[in-house]
Amino acid sequence: MSDIPGFKCTDCGKCCLEGAGQLQATQADIALWETEAPHLFDFVNVHGEPGNRTGDLWSAPGEKRNTTRCKWIRKYPGRDQYYCRIYEWRPEVCRKYPISRQHARLTECPGI
Repeated sequence: MSDIPGFKCTDCGKCCLEGAGQLQATQADIALWETEAPHLFDFVNVHGEPGNRTGDLWSAPGEKRNTTRCKWIRKYPGRDQYYCRIYEWRPEVCRKYPISRQHARLTECPGI
């Protein structure tokens, strides 16, 4: 969850529907997935050597197609709210969104 005082996620899905196409997995994300969620590697192109790896999200390895929508987001039935199917394993970039008030305004995040 973002460290911005007063931020409250509204589950609008905006960050996952419009901005998830060119995200990076960190070394910590990859280490977590290796032990707790290896199935996620079907959707990550990993780069680097063991102990110093990063990855491109969310395309299957070998795919060149980019998307803006995260493949793990789903809409709650009958509501204009969304949820993450991999919430406990979501990448660091998702856990820290938004990184600042300016970032929230730029991306039109309603949680500020």
